[in-house]
Amino acid sequence: MVTFSNEAIFLGHVVVAGAGLLAAARLGRVWLIAVIVTCTVLMNIAVTKQITLFGLTVTGGNVLFATVFLANDVINEHYGRRAARSAVLVGFSAGLFVLVMTQFVLWYAPNDFDDSQPHLSYFFNIRAYPRIVVVSMVSYLLAQLIDVGLYALIRRRTGTGQLLWLRSNASTWVSQAFDTVFFTTAALWGTFIHTWDQLWQAILFAYIIKIAVAAADTPFLYLTTWAPFAPRDSQRASVGSAETVTT
Repeated sequence: MVTFSNEAIFLGHVVVAGAGLLAAARLGRVWLIAVIVTCTVLMNIAVTKQITLFGLTVTGGNVLFATVFLANDVINEHYGRRAARSAVLVGFSAGLFVLVMTQFVLWYAPNDFDDSQPHLSYFFNIRAYPRIVVVSMVSYLLAQLIDVGLYALIRRRTGTGQLLWLRSNASTWVSQAFDTVFFTTAALWGTFIHTWDQLWQAILFAYIIKIAVAAADTPFLYLTTWAPFAPRDSQRASVGSAETVTT
């Protein structure tokens, strides 16, 4: 059996996620929103897996998390800030709805043939860590809105065809800094983290990998501005100077 290092798997993960996003972008905004919803649901499961990547302790949800931000950047670039904000709310609502629906699944009394209850409880039981669940949802929503707002602001200042890499990465740098500090402090301090050294190490490691993934995603955003990959219903030219796209 052939085995690969975590780093090789990570690079493959980024490429596959980027290729899937390009395909969705080409098909249009609805498909991009589908990517956001799918990744939002999956990352809340994948985040429970701890891995070592480039010497850093991170979670399995980082690529999925970055894909959500990239998809929102693509929507922001091609359809405007209002459409991107709408996509954020759709993704958040989908994650919240899944969280509620899975609680009903857990409440059913399993019969003698069931062996999935403890596994489902591990992933979806909000009573185990209610503080972490609530903070995670709030942090996700606020970080996404910060990213959307900052991306649109830089786009208005630089113009449609200028400094695409800057608005993509700068908005991610700021929003991810907020998300990492807020979530790590509000959710993990006193539960899994008990010292200042642990806190700052967790923040630094998580932020570094998020920035690295964002940088790796940037070429895919550029590709969506090229004719073969651009969304068929793109309104990029019409949102360069004003937000004209309605929700």
